[in-house]
Amino acid sequence: MRRTVIFSGTTEGRTISEALSGNRISHTVCVAGEYGREMMTENPYATVHVGRMDSEEMVKFLKEGGFDKTSLIVDATHPYATEVTANIVAAAKALGAAYMRVLRDKGDAKGGNLKEYCDLAGCCKALDKSEGNILLTTGSKELKAYCGSVSAGTVARTYVRVLPSEESLRLCAEAGIESDHIIAMHGPFNEELNRALMLQYDIKHLVTKNSGSAGGFEAKADAAFAAGAMVHVLARPVEEKGVSVDEALASILGKDYKHQRPIKVSLVGLGMGAPGCETVDVREAIESAEVVFGAKRLVKGVDSDRKYEMYKASDIIPVLKKLKPSRAAIIFSGDTGFYSGAKSMAADLAAADLNVEVTVLPGISSFAYLAAKLKESYDDAVLLSLHGKNTVWDMDALARKLRYNKKVFALLSGDEDIRAAAGLLKKCGIEATVIAGRNLSYEDEDIKVLDLEEAAGYEGKGVITALFINNECEKRPLLNMFPDEFFTRSNVPMTKESVRHESIIRLNLKEGDVFYDIGGGTGSIAIEAGNLDSSLKVFTIEKDHEACDLISVNISKANLSNVTVVEGDALASLKRMPKPDAVFVGGSGGELKEIIKLLTGKGKGIRYVINAVSLETITEAAKILEKYEPWDVSVTQLSVSESRKLGAYRLMTAQNPVWIFAFTI
Repeated sequence: MRRTVIFSGTTEGRTISEALSGNRISHTVCVAGEYGREMMTENPYATVHVGRMDSEEMVKFLKEGGFDKTSLIVDATHPYATEVTANIVAAAKALGAAYMRVLRDKGDAKGGNLKEYCDLAGCCKALDKSEGNILLTTGSKELKAYCGSVSAGTVARTYVRVLPSEESLRLCAEAGIESDHIIAMHGPFNEELNRALMLQYDIKHLVTKNSGSAGGFEAKADAAFAAGAMVHVLARPVEEKGVSVDEALASILGKDYKHQRPIKVSLVGLGMGAPGCETVDVREAIESAEVVFGAKRLVKGVDSDRKYEMYKASDIIPVLKKLKPSRAAIIFSGDTGFYSGAKSMAADLAAADLNVEVTVLPGISSFAYLAAKLKESYDDAVLLSLHGKNTVWDMDALARKLRYNKKVFALLSGDEDIRAAAGLLKKCGIEATVIAGRNLSYEDEDIKVLDLEEAAGYEGKGVITALFINNECEKRPLLNMFPDEFFTRSNVPMTKESVRHESIIRLNLKEGDVFYDIGGGTGSIAIEAGNLDSSLKVFTIEKDHEACDLISVNISKANLSNVTVVEGDALASLKRMPKPDAVFVGGSGGELKEIIKLLTGKGKGIRYVINAVSLETITEAAKILEKYEPWDVSVTQLSVSESRKLGAYRLMTAQNPVWIFAFTI
């Protein structure tokens, strides 16, 4: 590949540079100022040079950079930068290098009050005869000539839109433009934003260059027509010969380059969904896309000839492969960063046999919208989603979050979630206020503040986001353990508090673990573990029917939904259960060896804790250690004595010593 330098500063130049980088081709890009550098996507294949150069300086720069007659010089500068183009042509001739001019298509306004001028002087004469405010969008470099050609009265009613750079602001000041008549903004500007600016400043005349759709000409002209303003267009200085971006890339990369260049796919969050709630970046991505995908309600208002009511990667990827658009947009509701399909879509696109560059653009979340409506902050709130996953476990997570936090925002599946949450919170003794936001941002938006009685009977069809407020939230215990007195016992044996806590510590439980408690008794071990975190899935296996009933009572007492009682013989029950992450054995019915053998057959990496009181169980546990030779054995003998009052004295009463075996197989 011959050495290539691109004189850029335009969308076309950036597109060619990105295509070369996408094909891992090193090249040099020359831009006039820092703004040009900022607009470039940083990558290891593009070396960017900043600074204006005349033809002699260009020749010197190119020679020092190792460019010669075998090199290619691509001129992708602005169509109105005639002096720059002349310098590039002269430098190419001096080097004997190949020269390629990349042209920008002329814009095609929809039609309205438009007049074209061959030079600035003619335009200025017409403006002096006009009335009303003027918006000048021809760039800061034209300001001096413009202000020197029109009357002082015309300057006084002129507003200029320039880049927010020090140089642009300096040129405005030198030209005598008042600071409140300077609109310093980065582009691109869509039609809606242009129209809003023109209405804001009561613009009656727009002065622009025909820089094509890529340069925003059509968006400016159409906005002016919609605002009732006249469009004054400075014609292009010369009719040039050259090639399009596609033709340039076909020449540089080969005729099949369209199949090599990446498809730029934007995954965009539409926010609430109502028109006007999307960000400017999201709107731009949708408007510039050649093809748009999304659920029916999301693409309904999109003005595109190629929009597809699709939201699954399996449907979208074949269309992208067939059409091979340069840009595509996939629309998601809400915010792409919170329980959105954007995450899996990005992964599916990356895994597909498809050359894509994915950009993710966030939307305004319903949490942010509802918080703003209520004048509430959400930096001190817990955020969760029950949308499509409102199981008992999920509802229990809501109750647990709200017990220890003042505010919980939740995405819901529907009004039934409000009713279910109200019932659970009442059962758990949590007094809360529920604020239900239905169809946020739409015309039928409805926000209701409810107590739990009202929430239990709430009805409202649509998309619902809720804020739960608990002004009497508790401090979360750092060691969230139950005392022995908490459990209902009857005559069923129970692992005592000190032993129970030491055993659970040695289980080394982690979020989301599956935990088996074999020989449940009162369920104290299972309930203590389940209370640590709602993400744990706890199963307590007990063959005694009376004990199972007692465990259920204690589970209900603890308000836990992540603990399940399995009634039956341990070996028979474990055969049909999946591999656990951790196992506690408090009672094995003399089948300890068989239980361990069965569980090790389900897979490696299971953490075991065995409590042994009898010599027989201690001996059996020792044989297991000898057979499996686990690498992390911990054996502890625990002797506990507790005080009891006898008359005027407190005496220490010893419990049976317990051996705690902990290991991983």
